[in-house]
Amino acid sequence: MKNQWRLVSALGIVLVIVVFAILNVEPVRVNFGIVAVHWPLILVIVITLILGVVIAVLMATVGAAKERTEHEEALAAAQTKIDKLTAENKSLTLRLNNQGKQTRGTATEKPVTTK
Repeated sequence: MKNQWRLVSALGIVLVIVVFAILNVEPVRVNFGIVAVHWPLILVIVITLILGVVIAVLMATVGAAKERTEHEEALAAAQTKIDKLTAENKSLTLRLNNQGKQTRGTATEKPVTTK
């Protein structure tokens, strides 16, 4: 449903832009600093729209790449911490098992008494 609303909204925006561009076909002066040209207003509108879309896509891509990099770094840090804690757990378990064997071995032995 969300994607349908996006599609309807996008089509509505495109329709408004197309109608606006068709109604404005007279040539306009575009100054690039070094050179000035006369282009139809529809061409200026379409080029501006395309540049806006390209910039928006680039900004979204850069943002997504940055988020992906941060996510991968956080995942690597978490995995390192998990590995460290797992190794510590094994070490403590081994120490606990060895300590239990030592106390069991001394508790089962009977004291030797000599007369």
